[in-house]
Amino acid sequence: MRILPSLAAAALLLIPPAIGIPNSTPPGKDAILLSNVQTLTLRAHRMTSSRRTAAIPQLSCAGPSKQICNLYQPETMRCTNQGYDYDAEDVQWTCTANLPPEFKLGATDVICEGYRSADDKWVLKGSCGVEYRLLLTDAGEKRFGKKGYGDEEWAWGAARGYKGMAGYRKIMAVLGDLIFFGFICAVFVMIFWPMLARLLGWGNRGRGAGRGWGGFWGGGGGGGGGGGGDDPPPPYSSFDPRKTAARQQGWSPGFWTGALGGAAAGYQMGRRADSGSRWGSSMGRSDRYDPGEGSSRSPPQFSSTTASTGFGSTRRR
Repeated sequence: MRILPSLAAAALLLIPPAIGIPNSTPPGKDAILLSNVQTLTLRAHRMTSSRRTAAIPQLSCAGPSKQICNLYQPETMRCTNQGYDYDAEDVQWTCTANLPPEFKLGATDVICEGYRSADDKWVLKGSCGVEYRLLLTDAGEKRFGKKGYGDEEWAWGAARGYKGMAGYRKIMAVLGDLIFFGFICAVFVMIFWPMLARLLGWGNRGRGAGRGWGGFWGGGGGGGGGGGGDDPPPPYSSFDPRKTAARQQGWSPGFWTGALGGAAAGYQMGRRADSGSRWGSSMGRSDRYDPGEGSSRSPPQFSSTTASTGFGSTRRR
């Protein structure tokens, strides 16, 4: 008779833990299992609840580009539990929202806050939001243009093209600076080289040296009839220092200094105008669609909406 209680106790010890009562006690009053959630309703311009991490928007557009996300935002989205893949808490969802015929939903992932960690199967009640992709339909590409608000390939191409244009502008700006400073150097040479040549006597041999200095500065000169030993006898030759000085006034420092200053002022005004136009264009650009007429900051108008459905899985933060 004593053998039966012993066998019963041994049998109880051999029962695996999985057959026993499962550990289904939530770690907190706001902890829930997603497998028990059948539907979620998310709204635009509202935030989720939070406990461990920062709150996130209930509806968040994930692309494929910022421009297309700015075109339209659904007011509400309803997500339905469609079962799971490998784990009961790895829930798959279908999410539906009313969109204009120019748009359709892509992937719709539900993101919830794990109650104790990002790997916790328990999630915080009210912490779930949807990260969705907003795609263009054929009607949307016809209205907005595929190259303007198309797929990711165009977005990458546009980014590369923008960088290429920026590099081209930089190269042109450097070339413009080189040309401008080359012009300045040429003007400086024209101004100071004749004066330096006359100071050092280059190209002035014998009796021409004295008259060269006076002719450069437009004054002084050629001497009167007082008769230095080097002056030619009458009749004098056609060379007249005063006429030569008058002809050389165009090469005087005053003329080239004015030309240099005018060129510098014009160059700087052009640079300011160019930078101002680029600044204005950059300030005038908007990530929103420009309908052509009217305000460039106004979003496009849509006349009707239809239901669109996306599919996604669950992520925890």
